[in-house]
Amino acid sequence: QGGSALAMFRTKTLLILALMLFTLVTPVVAVHAEDEVTPVGTAKIQDDKSANDSVVVSLSGIAPAPEGSEYKLSLESYDGKASLTLGTLDVVLPVIHGVIQTTGTVSFTFDSSSEDYDGSNLLATFNRIMVTEEPSGTYVYGDSISNDAAKAITSAINSVADMNTALDSAVTAAKAAQAATSMDDINANLNAAVTSIDTIADISSSINEQAAAATAADGDDAEIAGGATSLEAITTNIATWTNAAKAVAETNVAGTTNVAVAQIFVGKIVNDLEAARNGWDANNDGTISGTSGEGGGQQAYKAAQGMADLSLSITELPAIYVAPTPVPPAPTPTPKPAPTPVPTPEPEEVVEEKQHVLDIGLPSVGEELLAQFMLISLVGGLGLAGIGGLLYARNRR
Repeated sequence: QGGSALAMFRTKTLLILALMLFTLVTPVVAVHAEDEVTPVGTAKIQDDKSANDSVVVSLSGIAPAPEGSEYKLSLESYDGKASLTLGTLDVVLPVIHGVIQTTGTVSFTFDSSSEDYDGSNLLATFNRIMVTEEPSGTYVYGDSISNDAAKAITSAINSVADMNTALDSAVTAAKAAQAATSMDDINANLNAAVTSIDTIADISSSINEQAAAATAADGDDAEIAGGATSLEAITTNIATWTNAAKAVAETNVAGTTNVAVAQIFVGKIVNDLEAARNGWDANNDGTISGTSGEGGGQQAYKAAQGMADLSLSITELPAIYVAPTPVPPAPTPTPKPAPTPVPTPEPEEVVEEKQHVLDIGLPSVGEELLAQFMLISLVGGLGLAGIGGLLYARNRR
Protein backbone atom coordinates (compact mmCIF):
# COMPACT_ATOMS: atom_id res chain seq x y z
CA GLN A 1 0.00 0.00 0.00
CA GLY A 2 2.86 2.37 0.82
CA GLY A 3 4.33 1.78 -2.64
CA SER A 4 0.96 2.37 -4.29
CA ALA A 5 0.48 5.65 -2.40
CA LEU A 6 3.97 6.77 -3.40
CA ALA A 7 3.27 5.97 -7.06
CA MET A 8 -0.01 7.86 -6.92
CA PHE A 9 1.77 10.87 -5.34
CA ARG A 10 4.36 10.85 -8.12
CA THR A 11 1.63 10.63 -10.78
CA LYS A 12 -0.24 13.58 -9.32
CA THR A 13 2.98 15.57 -9.09
CA LEU A 14 3.79 14.92 -12.75
CA LEU A 15 0.26 15.89 -13.79
CA ILE A 16 0.50 19.15 -11.86
CA LEU A 17 3.88 19.95 -13.43
CA ALA A 18 2.51 19.14 -16.90
CA LEU A 19 -0.46 21.47 -16.38
CA MET A 20 1.83 24.25 -15.17
CA LEU A 21 4.09 23.82 -18.21
CA PHE A 22 1.08 23.82 -20.55
CA THR A 23 -0.20 27.01 -18.91
CA LEU A 24 3.15 28.72 -19.45
CA VAL A 25 3.67 27.55 -23.04
CA THR A 26 0.15 28.19 -24.38
CA PRO A 27 0.31 32.04 -24.22
CA VAL A 28 3.72 32.02 -25.95
CA VAL A 29 2.39 29.88 -28.79
CA ALA A 30 -0.63 32.14 -29.08
CA VAL A 31 1.56 35.25 -29.29
CA HIS A 32 3.68 33.73 -32.07
CA ALA A 33 0.55 32.71 -33.93
CA GLU A 34 -0.72 36.27 -33.77
CA ASP A 35 2.64 37.60 -35.01
CA GLU A 36 2.51 35.49 -38.17
CA VAL A 37 0.93 37.49 -40.98
CA THR A 38 -0.46 35.56 -43.93
CA PRO A 39 0.12 37.33 -47.27
CA VAL A 40 -2.98 38.01 -49.35
CA GLY A 41 -1.09 37.97 -52.65
CA THR A 42 2.00 38.83 -54.65
CA ALA A 43 3.34 41.60 -56.85
CA LYS A 44 5.87 40.51 -59.48
CA ILE A 45 8.13 42.76 -61.53
CA GLN A 46 8.27 41.61 -65.16
CA ASP A 47 9.32 42.78 -68.63
CA ASP A 48 6.91 44.12 -71.23
CA LYS A 49 8.45 46.53 -73.71
CA SER A 50 11.64 47.00 -71.68
CA ALA A 51 13.37 45.72 -68.56
CA ASN A 52 11.33 45.71 -65.32
CA ASP A 53 8.59 47.93 -66.78
CA SER A 54 5.58 45.83 -65.73
CA VAL A 55 3.90 44.73 -62.48
CA VAL A 56 1.57 41.74 -62.15
CA VAL A 57 -0.52 41.65 -58.95
CA SER A 58 -2.56 38.68 -57.71
CA LEU A 59 -4.63 38.84 -54.50
CA SER A 60 -7.09 36.44 -52.91
CA GLY A 61 -9.34 36.22 -49.88
CA ILE A 62 -9.96 39.96 -49.63
CA ALA A 63 -13.22 41.82 -49.14
CA PRO A 64 -14.34 44.51 -51.59
CA ALA A 65 -13.76 48.14 -50.66
CA PRO A 66 -16.57 49.71 -48.60
CA GLU A 67 -19.43 51.39 -50.42
CA GLY A 68 -18.28 54.67 -51.94
CA SER A 69 -14.60 53.67 -51.77
CA GLU A 70 -12.10 51.90 -54.02
CA TYR A 71 -8.74 50.22 -53.71
CA LYS A 72 -5.80 52.11 -55.25
CA LEU A 73 -2.50 50.36 -56.07
CA SER A 74 0.64 52.50 -55.94
CA LEU A 75 4.43 52.25 -56.04
CA GLU A 76 6.62 54.47 -53.92
CA SER A 77 10.33 55.13 -53.54
CA TYR A 78 12.11 54.38 -50.28
CA ASP A 79 12.29 58.09 -49.39
CA GLY A 80 8.74 58.93 -50.50
CA LYS A 81 9.95 61.44 -53.07
CA ALA A 82 8.64 59.46 -56.07
CA SER A 83 5.33 57.63 -56.46
CA LEU A 84 3.33 56.06 -59.27
CA THR A 85 -0.35 55.16 -59.25
CA LEU A 86 -0.73 51.84 -61.08
CA GLY A 87 -4.53 51.79 -61.06
CA THR A 88 -7.59 50.68 -59.12
CA LEU A 89 -8.26 47.10 -58.04
CA ASP A 90 -11.56 45.34 -58.67
CA VAL A 91 -12.37 42.45 -56.34
CA VAL A 92 -14.13 39.57 -58.10
CA LEU A 93 -16.48 37.71 -55.74
CA PRO A 94 -17.08 34.06 -56.60
CA VAL A 95 -20.53 32.54 -56.54
CA ILE A 96 -20.71 29.15 -54.85
CA HIS A 97 -24.00 27.23 -54.91
CA GLY A 98 -25.77 30.41 -55.91
CA VAL A 99 -24.37 32.38 -52.98
CA ILE A 100 -22.10 35.39 -53.57
CA GLN A 101 -19.08 35.07 -51.30
CA THR A 102 -17.88 37.91 -49.06
CA THR A 103 -14.23 37.70 -50.17
CA GLY A 104 -12.75 37.32 -53.61
CA THR A 105 -9.70 37.72 -55.85
CA VAL A 106 -7.86 40.44 -57.75
CA SER A 107 -5.87 40.04 -60.96
CA PHE A 108 -4.19 43.25 -62.09
CA THR A 109 -1.42 44.00 -64.60
CA PHE A 110 0.39 47.27 -65.14
CA ASP A 111 2.09 47.27 -68.56
CA SER A 112 2.37 49.16 -71.83
CA SER A 113 -1.43 49.25 -72.14
CA SER A 114 -1.81 51.14 -68.84
CA GLU A 115 -2.51 54.86 -68.68
CA ASP A 116 0.62 56.04 -66.86
CA TYR A 117 3.07 53.60 -68.48
CA ASP A 118 6.26 55.25 -69.75
CA GLY A 119 8.58 52.25 -70.21
CA SER A 120 10.85 53.14 -67.29
CA ASN A 121 12.60 50.59 -65.10
CA LEU A 122 10.26 50.47 -62.11
CA LEU A 123 12.68 48.58 -59.89
CA ALA A 124 15.33 51.27 -60.38
CA THR A 125 13.03 53.86 -58.74
CA PHE A 126 10.48 52.10 -56.54
CA ASN A 127 10.84 49.57 -53.75
CA ARG A 128 7.47 49.88 -51.93
CA ILE A 129 4.01 48.79 -53.08
CA MET A 130 0.77 49.53 -51.27
CA VAL A 131 -2.98 49.19 -51.54
CA THR A 132 -4.90 52.08 -50.02
CA GLU A 133 -8.60 52.69 -49.54
CA GLU A 134 -9.61 55.88 -51.28
CA PRO A 135 -10.65 58.62 -50.80
CA SER A 136 -9.71 58.21 -47.13
CA GLY A 137 -6.15 57.16 -47.96
CA THR A 138 -6.28 54.34 -45.39
CA TYR A 139 -3.45 51.84 -45.77
CA VAL A 140 -4.71 48.28 -46.37
CA TYR A 141 -1.97 46.01 -47.79
CA GLY A 142 1.65 46.43 -48.83
CA ASP A 143 5.22 45.22 -48.85
CA SER A 144 8.70 46.58 -49.50
CA ILE A 145 12.35 45.72 -49.89
CA SER A 146 15.21 47.88 -48.71
CA ASN A 147 16.76 50.44 -51.01
CA ASP A 148 20.13 48.64 -50.90
CA ALA A 149 18.50 45.33 -51.82
CA ALA A 150 16.61 46.93 -54.72
CA LYS A 151 19.85 48.39 -56.10
CA ALA A 152 21.68 45.06 -55.81
CA ILE A 153 18.81 43.16 -57.48
CA THR A 154 18.68 45.68 -60.32
CA SER A 155 22.42 45.24 -60.84
CA ALA A 156 22.05 41.45 -60.81
CA ILE A 157 19.28 41.58 -63.42
CA ASN A 158 21.41 43.80 -65.65
CA SER A 159 24.39 41.45 -65.26
CA VAL A 160 22.30 38.42 -66.18
CA ALA A 161 21.10 40.29 -69.28
CA ASP A 162 24.75 40.96 -70.20
CA MET A 163 25.60 37.30 -69.65
CA ASN A 164 22.74 36.19 -71.88
CA THR A 165 23.91 38.58 -74.59
CA ALA A 166 27.33 36.92 -74.46
CA LEU A 167 25.69 33.47 -74.56
CA ASP A 168 23.62 34.50 -77.58
CA SER A 169 26.79 35.60 -79.35
CA ALA A 170 28.49 32.29 -78.51
CA VAL A 171 25.53 30.26 -79.78
CA THR A 172 25.33 32.31 -82.99
CA ALA A 173 29.05 31.81 -83.66
CA ALA A 174 28.84 28.06 -82.94
CA LYS A 175 25.90 27.66 -85.33
CA ALA A 176 27.85 29.56 -87.98
CA ALA A 177 30.69 27.08 -87.48
CA GLN A 178 28.16 24.27 -87.84
CA ALA A 179 27.08 25.66 -91.22
CA ALA A 180 30.66 26.22 -92.46
CA THR A 181 32.23 23.91 -95.06
CA SER A 182 35.90 24.62 -94.49
CA MET A 183 38.16 24.16 -91.49
CA ASP A 184 39.24 27.79 -91.67
CA ASP A 185 35.64 29.01 -91.35
CA ILE A 186 34.86 26.45 -88.66
CA ASN A 187 37.84 27.51 -86.53
CA ALA A 188 37.26 31.23 -87.11
CA ASN A 189 33.67 30.99 -85.90
CA LEU A 190 34.61 28.81 -82.94
CA ASN A 191 37.30 31.33 -81.94
CA ALA A 192 34.58 33.99 -81.84
CA ALA A 193 32.45 31.68 -79.68
CA VAL A 194 35.35 31.12 -77.28
CA THR A 195 35.88 34.89 -76.99
CA SER A 196 32.27 35.27 -75.87
CA ILE A 197 32.63 32.35 -73.47
CA ASP A 198 35.62 33.98 -71.78
CA THR A 199 33.53 37.02 -70.81
CA ILE A 200 30.81 34.88 -69.22
CA ALA A 201 32.92 33.73 -66.26
CA ASP A 202 33.58 37.29 -65.09
CA ILE A 203 29.92 38.24 -65.47
CA SER A 204 28.86 35.17 -63.47
CA SER A 205 31.07 36.26 -60.58
CA SER A 206 29.46 39.69 -60.61
CA ILE A 207 25.97 38.15 -60.57
CA ASN A 208 26.72 36.12 -57.46
CA GLU A 209 28.31 39.11 -55.70
CA GLN A 210 25.26 41.25 -56.40
CA ALA A 211 22.89 38.51 -55.23
CA ALA A 212 24.92 38.16 -52.02
CA ALA A 213 24.70 41.94 -51.48
CA ALA A 214 20.91 41.80 -51.82
CA THR A 215 20.76 38.95 -49.31
CA ALA A 216 22.95 40.86 -46.88
CA ALA A 217 20.67 43.91 -47.18
CA ASP A 218 17.42 41.95 -46.60
CA GLY A 219 18.52 38.71 -44.98
CA ASP A 220 15.03 37.72 -43.80
CA ASP A 221 13.39 38.05 -47.25
CA ALA A 222 12.58 34.55 -48.54
CA GLU A 223 12.32 35.63 -52.20
CA ILE A 224 15.75 37.26 -52.14
CA ALA A 225 17.40 34.33 -50.37
CA GLY A 226 15.80 31.81 -52.72
CA GLY A 227 16.79 33.78 -55.80
CA ALA A 228 20.39 34.06 -54.65
CA THR A 229 20.56 30.29 -54.09
CA SER A 230 19.09 29.64 -57.53
CA LEU A 231 21.51 32.03 -59.23
CA GLU A 232 24.49 30.32 -57.63
CA ALA A 233 23.32 26.93 -58.92
CA ILE A 234 22.58 28.29 -62.41
CA THR A 235 25.91 30.09 -62.83
CA THR A 236 27.61 26.84 -61.88
CA ASN A 237 25.61 25.03 -64.58
CA ILE A 238 26.53 27.66 -67.15
CA ALA A 239 30.22 27.45 -66.25
CA THR A 240 30.12 23.65 -66.65
CA TRP A 241 28.49 23.79 -70.10
CA THR A 242 30.53 26.70 -71.49
CA ASN A 243 33.84 25.27 -70.24
CA ALA A 244 32.99 21.94 -71.90
CA ALA A 245 32.20 23.72 -75.18
CA LYS A 246 35.46 25.68 -75.04
CA ALA A 247 37.51 22.54 -74.34
CA VAL A 248 36.01 20.70 -77.32
CA ALA A 249 36.63 23.68 -79.61
CA GLU A 250 40.25 24.11 -78.56
CA THR A 251 41.13 20.41 -78.41
CA ASN A 252 38.95 18.23 -80.61
CA VAL A 253 38.03 20.63 -83.41
CA ALA A 254 41.33 22.50 -83.57
CA GLY A 255 43.14 19.16 -83.55
CA THR A 256 41.56 17.81 -86.76
CA THR A 257 41.69 18.75 -90.43
CA ASN A 258 38.68 16.66 -91.38
CA VAL A 259 35.54 18.80 -91.82
CA ALA A 260 33.17 15.86 -91.25
CA VAL A 261 34.87 14.92 -87.98
CA ALA A 262 35.02 18.55 -86.88
CA GLN A 263 31.27 18.97 -87.48
CA ILE A 264 30.51 16.09 -85.11
CA PHE A 265 32.28 17.98 -82.32
CA VAL A 266 30.75 21.30 -83.36
CA GLY A 267 27.32 19.72 -82.85
CA LYS A 268 28.25 18.98 -79.22
CA ILE A 269 29.46 22.55 -78.75
CA VAL A 270 26.15 23.91 -80.02
CA ASN A 271 24.21 21.64 -77.64
CA ASP A 272 26.27 22.72 -74.62
CA LEU A 273 25.95 26.41 -75.43
CA GLU A 274 22.20 26.17 -76.01
CA ALA A 275 21.85 24.41 -72.66
CA ALA A 276 23.83 27.22 -71.03
CA ARG A 277 21.54 29.78 -72.63
CA ASN A 278 18.11 28.13 -72.26
CA GLY A 279 18.59 25.44 -69.62
CA TRP A 280 18.26 21.66 -69.84
CA ASP A 281 15.40 19.39 -68.72
CA ALA A 282 17.67 16.90 -67.00
CA ASN A 283 14.90 14.87 -65.33
CA ASN A 284 12.52 14.97 -68.33
CA ASP A 285 9.59 16.29 -66.29
CA GLY A 286 8.63 18.83 -68.93
CA THR A 287 9.93 21.87 -67.06
CA ILE A 288 13.33 23.48 -66.62
CA SER A 289 13.90 24.73 -63.10
CA GLY A 290 16.54 27.09 -61.77
CA THR A 291 18.35 24.28 -60.02
CA SER A 292 21.62 22.39 -60.33
CA GLY A 293 21.91 20.59 -63.66
CA GLU A 294 18.93 22.30 -65.27
CA GLY A 295 18.88 26.09 -65.10
CA GLY A 296 20.54 28.26 -67.76
CA GLY A 297 20.59 31.92 -68.72
CA GLN A 298 16.84 32.07 -69.27
CA GLN A 299 16.15 30.72 -65.80
CA ALA A 300 18.83 32.98 -64.33
CA TYR A 301 16.97 36.06 -65.53
CA LYS A 302 13.73 34.84 -63.93
CA ALA A 303 15.56 34.05 -60.70
CA ALA A 304 17.18 37.49 -60.55
CA GLN A 305 13.92 39.26 -61.30
CA GLY A 306 12.09 37.02 -58.83
CA MET A 307 14.27 38.38 -56.02
CA ALA A 308 12.18 41.55 -56.28
CA ASP A 309 8.84 39.72 -55.80
CA LEU A 310 6.72 41.29 -53.05
CA SER A 311 4.23 39.55 -50.75
CA LEU A 312 1.36 41.89 -49.92
CA SER A 313 -0.07 41.64 -46.42
CA ILE A 314 -1.60 43.81 -43.72
CA THR A 315 1.84 44.42 -42.21
CA GLU A 316 2.68 48.10 -41.96
CA LEU A 317 5.45 49.33 -44.23
CA PRO A 318 8.70 50.65 -42.76
CA ALA A 319 8.78 54.36 -42.13
CA ILE A 320 9.76 56.59 -45.03
CA TYR A 321 13.47 57.25 -45.02
CA VAL A 322 14.26 60.83 -44.08
CA ALA A 323 17.74 62.01 -44.91
CA PRO A 324 19.43 63.84 -42.04
CA THR A 325 19.63 67.60 -42.45
CA PRO A 326 23.20 68.44 -43.31
CA VAL A 327 24.89 70.59 -40.71
CA PRO A 328 27.10 73.24 -42.29
CA PRO A 329 30.65 73.05 -41.06
CA ALA A 330 31.64 75.66 -38.51
CA PRO A 331 33.57 78.48 -40.16
CA THR A 332 37.26 78.33 -39.56
CA PRO A 333 38.27 81.49 -37.71
CA THR A 334 40.73 83.65 -39.60
CA PRO A 335 43.86 83.92 -37.47
CA LYS A 336 44.68 87.47 -36.47
CA PRO A 337 48.07 88.69 -37.60
CA ALA A 338 50.62 88.64 -34.85
CA PRO A 339 51.50 92.15 -33.64
CA THR A 340 54.79 93.49 -34.84
CA PRO A 341 57.14 93.37 -31.87
CA VAL A 342 58.21 96.84 -30.70
CA PRO A 343 61.94 96.85 -30.02
CA THR A 344 62.74 97.60 -26.40
CA PRO A 345 64.83 100.79 -26.31
CA GLU A 346 68.28 100.51 -24.93
CA PRO A 347 68.45 102.15 -21.48
CA GLU A 348 70.24 105.49 -21.68
CA GLU A 349 73.34 105.82 -19.63
CA VAL A 350 72.62 108.14 -16.73
CA VAL A 351 75.42 110.61 -16.23
CA GLU A 352 75.53 111.62 -12.58
CA GLU A 353 75.97 115.33 -12.33
CA LYS A 354 78.32 116.78 -9.76
CA GLN A 355 76.45 118.18 -6.77
CA HIS A 356 77.06 121.65 -5.37
CA VAL A 357 79.00 121.66 -2.13
CA LEU A 358 76.61 121.36 0.79
CA ASP A 359 73.83 121.97 -1.70
CA ILE A 360 74.24 125.67 -1.00
CA GLY A 361 75.17 126.78 -4.42
CA LEU A 362 78.91 126.39 -4.20
CA PRO A 363 80.24 124.91 -7.35
CA SER A 364 82.17 121.70 -7.19
CA VAL A 365 85.56 122.25 -8.76
CA GLY A 366 88.72 120.28 -8.91
CA GLU A 367 89.29 116.88 -7.50
CA GLU A 368 86.98 115.13 -5.08
CA LEU A 369 89.60 115.35 -2.26
CA LEU A 370 89.83 119.13 -2.66
CA ALA A 371 86.05 119.43 -2.43
CA GLN A 372 86.05 117.45 0.81
CA PHE A 373 88.80 119.67 2.26
CA MET A 374 86.91 122.83 1.38
CA LEU A 375 83.82 121.47 3.07
CA ILE A 376 85.70 120.69 6.29
CA SER A 377 87.31 124.18 6.28
CA LEU A 378 83.92 125.84 5.84
CA VAL A 379 82.40 123.93 8.75
CA GLY A 380 85.37 124.73 10.95
CA GLY A 381 85.20 128.44 10.09
CA LEU A 382 81.52 128.60 10.89
CA GLY A 383 82.20 126.94 14.25
CA LEU A 384 84.97 129.46 15.19
CA ALA A 385 82.73 132.33 14.18
CA GLY A 386 80.01 131.08 16.42
CA ILE A 387 82.34 130.68 19.43
CA GLY A 388 83.75 134.14 18.89
CA GLY A 389 80.30 135.63 18.84
CA LEU A 390 79.46 134.03 22.19
CA LEU A 391 82.65 135.33 23.83
CA TYR A 392 82.01 138.85 22.54
CA ALA A 393 78.52 138.88 23.95
CA ARG A 394 79.71 137.76 27.42
CA ASN A 395 82.42 140.47 27.60
CA ARG A 396 79.83 143.20 26.86
CA ARG A 397 78.01 142.32 30.03
